[in-house]
Amino acid sequence: MSVPYSIDDRFADLLIQQATSGLTAAEAAELGRLSAAYPDADSGSIERTVVALSLAARDDGEPLPASLRARLLRAAPGAATSATVTDLDSHRAARPTTDRGRSMVGWWAAAAAVLMAIAGWYPRLAPPQHAPDAAALRAQLIAASATLVRWEFSATADPAAHGARGDVVWDPVSQRGYMRFTGLSANDAQQMQYQLWIFDGERDDRYPVDGGVFDIPAVAGEVVIPIRARLHVGKPALFAVTAERPGGVVVSGRERIVVLAKPAST
Repeated sequence: MSVPYSIDDRFADLLIQQATSGLTAAEAAELGRLSAAYPDADSGSIERTVVALSLAARDDGEPLPASLRARLLRAAPGAATSATVTDLDSHRAARPTTDRGRSMVGWWAAAAAVLMAIAGWYPRLAPPQHAPDAAALRAQLIAASATLVRWEFSATADPAAHGARGDVVWDPVSQRGYMRFTGLSANDAQQMQYQLWIFDGERDDRYPVDGGVFDIPAVAGEVVIPIRARLHVGKPALFAVTAERPGGVVVSGRERIVVLAKPAST
């Protein structure tokens, strides 16, 4: 599958420069490399637009001919709209007809406007690439892992935990995991953030692994949070979520433990 070139401003800049002032040898080589990465890019549309506008750069004061107007629309689909070309007609008819220099400047200003439209909109006609959300990735992990740890969260007496439920899944092989919550209180990230701590059976309990800082939005429903462990977790024994200052802490004082997840008692 080819990569959409809407994410590469440098590629669009080089295409425009090639169609207007030309490229140096180094720039041409760079464009060649980028073109190989974006096989679906229609670089010819920009060049055709410049040609059309150049042919129209005359000083006779006539409106843009219908045939050339249609050619311009074909040359830049999705960028040079009918309204855009109508504006160009009006601009051309209104300018002085005795000054060829001003005529050329006017048309090249129009060309620049169309090229900016192409650079800004035409590449973005490619369908957006949507990454799977956390809930989908969690489901994939559960389906694929044979070594998955899955424990239920239990609420503490902390006010933020009132009505909170959820679970944690963790794969010790891939070192990936997710927390799922309902009912956990929304937080103001300017005042407080939640932080996950993973207690590892192979480490000192005084120094649990930081599992990342996260927020709960002020919306009802289920929230899935990816775990971002700072260190390798060899043998997970307990997952604890604390309330901390914005940005989290290196070592938690554990004054506010909100929810806990551990193996069920046997």
